[in-house]
Amino acid sequence: MRFFATIVFTFSILFCAVCADDDPKKARAAFDKADKALNEVWAALKGKLGPEEFKSLQEDQRSWLAYRDYIATGIGTVGPEPDEAKAKRTPQYLEMAAGLMESRVEFLRTYLKEIPPDDSLSGRWDDSRGGRIEIVQRDGKLYFSISVVRGPTFHLGSLAGCAKWNDPLGFFSDNAKDGDGEKKEGEAWLFFRKEGTSLKIDGAGTHEYHGARAYFDGSYRRLSPIDNQRAAKIVESAKKGLPPDEKE
Repeated sequence: MRFFATIVFTFSILFCAVCADDDPKKARAAFDKADKALNEVWAALKGKLGPEEFKSLQEDQRSWLAYRDYIATGIGTVGPEPDEAKAKRTPQYLEMAAGLMESRVEFLRTYLKEIPPDDSLSGRWDDSRGGRIEIVQRDGKLYFSISVVRGPTFHLGSLAGCAKWNDPLGFFSDNAKDGDGEKKEGEAWLFFRKEGTSLKIDGAGTHEYHGARAYFDGSYRRLSPIDNQRAAKIVESAKKGLPPDEKE
């Protein structure tokens, strides 16, 4: 079965710690810049969102801050560092946290954007916790390619396919077939649910498509549209059941 041989999507933040040049000043500058951008977008959100929506986002932000430090102080970033306070002073932590905050800023800015007039789900979506999905909505179907990087040891996962869509719900099944079209044990499902301007994704039986922690579940926000060339690539890969080859 191909599953992990076809994982082609990786976030740039995954390599932040590996590529760090151990320059504390440079790492601190990157952290401070990202932290400033995060505070600025948060102030804008506070001025725009209603009280209930802002309160809900505040709760999610607290959860995300814990997630940021969980990843950035993890063994995959700073190594086996037992002292969290000391780990947070390392260039590796600062660079990883900066990358995560940059991604979070992009996510939060979606709350400041106007809702697309066509109400289509087509576009590039992100959950700001290591999950990203590209969708092309056509003729009652969602052609998709989803990829994730989860946990402090960066478990990977990816899946592509075509889901049935009946607004506000969608459903995908791999029909108990592997990446080569051969029958396998167990069926994998993905459920899509539109809630306002967010897209909730839940999976069942998807373990063969990802590492132990690399679940597809999450609340995703649309970051940007995708052009016609990219849309054609997503549709083609979804029909094959394989993530698109980013080397092309």
